[in-house]
Amino acid sequence: MSQAQDSMDFGADETMDFGAEDAADAAAPVDAGPYQEFMDEGKKLYEAEKYDEASLMFYKVTSATDAAAEVVRPEAEYELGKALLRMELYQGALSYFGAIVDEGEMHPYYLPSLRGLILLTDAIPGDPSLMERLAQFASYFPENVPEKYRDQFAYLVGRYLYQEMNTDEALRLLTAVSPRSPYYARSRYIAAIANVSAYKAEPAIEEFKEALRYLQQKDDDGELSAKERELLETTTLGMARTFYSTGDYQTSLKYYSKIKRRSDKWPKALFESSWAFFQTDDYNKALGNLHSLNSPFFADAYFPEGPILSAVIYFYNCKYPRVRSVLSDFDYYYAPLKDEVQSVILQYEDPTEIFDWIRSLQKGEVDFDPQVYRILSAALSDAEVTRTFDLVDTIESETEKIGTMPEAWVSSELGSSLVQESELALSFARNNAGTLAGARLERVVRELEELIQQKDEIQFEVARAEQGVIQADIRAGMSVGGNVTASDRVQVSDEELYWTFDGEYWRDELGFYVFNMNSECSR
Repeated sequence: MSQAQDSMDFGADETMDFGAEDAADAAAPVDAGPYQEFMDEGKKLYEAEKYDEASLMFYKVTSATDAAAEVVRPEAEYELGKALLRMELYQGALSYFGAIVDEGEMHPYYLPSLRGLILLTDAIPGDPSLMERLAQFASYFPENVPEKYRDQFAYLVGRYLYQEMNTDEALRLLTAVSPRSPYYARSRYIAAIANVSAYKAEPAIEEFKEALRYLQQKDDDGELSAKERELLETTTLGMARTFYSTGDYQTSLKYYSKIKRRSDKWPKALFESSWAFFQTDDYNKALGNLHSLNSPFFADAYFPEGPILSAVIYFYNCKYPRVRSVLSDFDYYYAPLKDEVQSVILQYEDPTEIFDWIRSLQKGEVDFDPQVYRILSAALSDAEVTRTFDLVDTIESETEKIGTMPEAWVSSELGSSLVQESELALSFARNNAGTLAGARLERVVRELEELIQQKDEIQFEVARAEQGVIQADIRAGMSVGGNVTASDRVQVSDEELYWTFDGEYWRDELGFYVFNMNSECSR
């Protein structure tokens, strides 16, 4: 039994009233003829948990064309949505609840359908049609949202509105989530990045801090789940990035250092902190971090910007042969990879084709360059892409489930219509997933093209510098003394040991490498 079905509660015995009963009472004087009998029989079957039989009764009303059926049609649409949800036919349930929402407030079951939409988010959280319908109830929050689901609603709709760039309304909902809710920390995190997107650093930092406080307390109490630990690390990175964006590089480094070595996010923290070290002129540590990332232990990591940063550091220390060497390696490695990713995009222009290709790649059915596969994995690893691919899996499972229903139900008009709707939903989901994946790959190509352009610009400046032609603003950033060492050995503390790198990486050395670089610039 699914999570949605386990927690399913349409509030029949709750005191909250959305006006559905009033609407039904108002329609009572009109004779519904045999359709009222279908409704009564359907409700009995529903209470007896014979949801497939109940759904057929309700469908007799919704599919009828005579005026008598109109009296109970709104209720039948709602009850049919409930029955399909119980049957775990989520696309079918969404079709009927969605039709009610699309009709608007004039439908007597407009507000009651909200409960069904919220329950559907447990089963198909990545469905864009579902989230679009759910977001229409934002103005009803909190008064008309069932109390049991308010936090879940606020988080999901707040996240959706943030993605739709409706920042103010997103923040209103996200900051309304209760600290007692399992959605609290995630809501605060998204509220923080919503503020970041609006260039509001101070509110963003406060939201990050609150999420960190909450998660750290759970960690101290030994109650932090694996997903919450991942969120703790993601939030810590968010804090580091926000302080970096404000120019507070030392505080940024403090938060980067909080990412543990055992974390999957440690390589990313190493790379991003390299930029912070660069900004503070601590070139030796910046290069040390980049050196760690070049080790075989991070063979699956993807940081194409690393060689560019290394080249910039060498350039500012007038080590032009090293600049050329680093950029030559970058060109040799990344230019062909860019071309290969581009070839994938050109080969699979149709979104469904690129979806099918990625699925085959993920299953190991396609023989492909492991380096390119690493880029594709990095590009397709974000939560939004994952949700779209998961939605396809869910709809495929639902289509298979329809085939296991009793033959009388499958061959009925309702069964046939739901098969068609499921196939249509699957087509849309595959197209949407392929479109999003294609956009991610195009972004990879654009980013690599920008880095290649930066490489060309650095090489141009190197040629000018060797001819003694350096722009004043570039010369001002060059290190004559700077934070580089002029000694033969790096200074170490009593708690550290020092030895020269001999070409072999050791796991316990990662993150501790420091370059012993002297600037070759002269005034």
